[in-house]
Amino acid sequence: MPYKDESLTFTINGRRKSPVQTNIQYTTQDKGTAKLSFQLMKDGVPLPLSAAVVKLVLLMSDGSRFVRNIEITDKLNGRLSYVLSDEEIRHVGTVQAELDVSYTNQQAMSIHEFSFEIKKALIDTDILPSVEYYIDDFESLKNKIKELYNETIQTVEELRKKFEDLENIETKDGAQKKADAVQANLDTHKNNKSNPHGVTKSQVGLGNVENVKQASKTEFDNHVDNTSNPHKVTADQVGLGNVDNVKQADYYEFRQHNFNNERHVTKNDKDKWNAGQLYKLTQDNGRVFYKASSETTDYNELTDTGMYLIYNAGLHGPGLTQCFLLVMSYGNTLVQTAYDATNGLKSFNRIRKNDWETWTPWIEIETVEGAQKKVDAHANRTDIHVTKSDKDKWNGSQLSKITSDYGGVSIAANEGEDILQKIVDQGRRMGTFYAHGKAVNAPSTFSTRGIFHLTGLSSDGKGMYGWVYATDYKNNVFTNYYDGSTTYWQGWKRLIPSADFESVTWQNVTLKNGAAKGDRPFQYAKWGNFLLFRGHITAPREVVIGSIPSSMVPSNGAVVLASTSGITGIVKLVVYGTGDLKLTGLMSNDGNAVTGYHMDVNPIPLD
Repeated sequence: MPYKDESLTFTINGRRKSPVQTNIQYTTQDKGTAKLSFQLMKDGVPLPLSAAVVKLVLLMSDGSRFVRNIEITDKLNGRLSYVLSDEEIRHVGTVQAELDVSYTNQQAMSIHEFSFEIKKALIDTDILPSVEYYIDDFESLKNKIKELYNETIQTVEELRKKFEDLENIETKDGAQKKADAVQANLDTHKNNKSNPHGVTKSQVGLGNVENVKQASKTEFDNHVDNTSNPHKVTADQVGLGNVDNVKQADYYEFRQHNFNNERHVTKNDKDKWNAGQLYKLTQDNGRVFYKASSETTDYNELTDTGMYLIYNAGLHGPGLTQCFLLVMSYGNTLVQTAYDATNGLKSFNRIRKNDWETWTPWIEIETVEGAQKKVDAHANRTDIHVTKSDKDKWNGSQLSKITSDYGGVSIAANEGEDILQKIVDQGRRMGTFYAHGKAVNAPSTFSTRGIFHLTGLSSDGKGMYGWVYATDYKNNVFTNYYDGSTTYWQGWKRLIPSADFESVTWQNVTLKNGAAKGDRPFQYAKWGNFLLFRGHITAPREVVIGSIPSSMVPSNGAVVLASTSGITGIVKLVVYGTGDLKLTGLMSNDGNAVTGYHMDVNPIPLD
């Protein structure tokens, strides 16, 4: 069933609360549909109502009072609802309401006061509710008796003694039924026009008056003067059954009409008019249709063929504040031509496309006079003409920019952009570039600047060749080469400065498995693109004797020769890609005479 459902949420706490003034409004016709729904909360969670009885107290604006038990729709989550009864919905005005909760352990609390409105429906303008008191349980009845009579009733027997004969007390329902019966009898009597009491003429002093309805003098005079057939006489009653019931012209009128040539037209007249202009291009007086300055004219809506004078800038127009507009159409083609109404030197055209919605842009139509003025103005300018020597000088100059117009770089790549691709896109030109450290294919994690030069197509026409030079702000220098016929970019290569060779930092090798320092410490260093070792150690063979960081060794490892001490001989030093070091493959006349190993080996190239 559909309801006018209004929801209220009340929070239970000890703070002072003012009655809630809601915007809820029902009407006296909301019978069985005026529904109130409640959500009770305490400490931020729903208030459980599994062991509770909730009552709704309604105090009507006319003093009527109702106490109702409310249906608990969800005991666990504190949800309730109540549909106003037919007795309650009849009481027009502001309703003051209160929720009361009683628990089986004798605890009770008042939740909140609120109000809502009942508006009288137009169909119920005759209802007159009397003051009512409705109680739906014995406890509430006891409280009501105490309120009315200042007496306390504890048992039903005391209540019976109070009223002596409870069965003779008229109930609300019984009283209403009796009232309805009296009203029905009264309505029947009121509508009975057949003299149900048998009153005679003599009894009311009309013995000499005929018992028929009499017309007043005014009604009689109106009847005499009424020539519109007040008695509703039909055509059949007067012998005119076969005559159409329309106004007939007399013979004179008919003759006058028949010989009046102004009232008749010929077929030639009709053919001439039908072949004429049936659609207005102007107003009836021949003037153009006028759009005043107080209006806002939408040019897109002017689709009727005709001529217009528009005195406002309007919408979708050519930008004229005053213009004459000519609208022409044929089939689904529509053309608008606008003429400047201020000086007449400008005119504009546009066309609506075949989709019936899209207009082309306004195009200004050049006049012969206007075009000639522009040509003359151009010919008279001396700042735009050059001599042959100027052209030869410029053609012999640098025509391809290597920087931007303000002297900065000509190519820039930021985060996510490919600097190498941008260089290729420039074509066979020389230029400058800037690459942010986070740009794709930048040579350094630091911002870099450089120049590039693509030499052009190869002789076989397969691709371009070019070279790139760049430096970052740490003074690292990089180069790259572009080969369009093979693998394109060869990859960035950092140039090693002389300082990397002149200043070498030596570090000690971490010794393992019984290896020990001999005459000199066992050390390593990076020199340019080479790994260096030096020192003297005593160590076993065929086991890892030490390690260095993997970043300092070739990725695939290396093998070099070291010399022995104590006796002439050589041994292999294996350098693994992990950084581990091992001695193996001794060559000597007497292995027992070997006292150590000199680690001054040849430089090992890095990747």
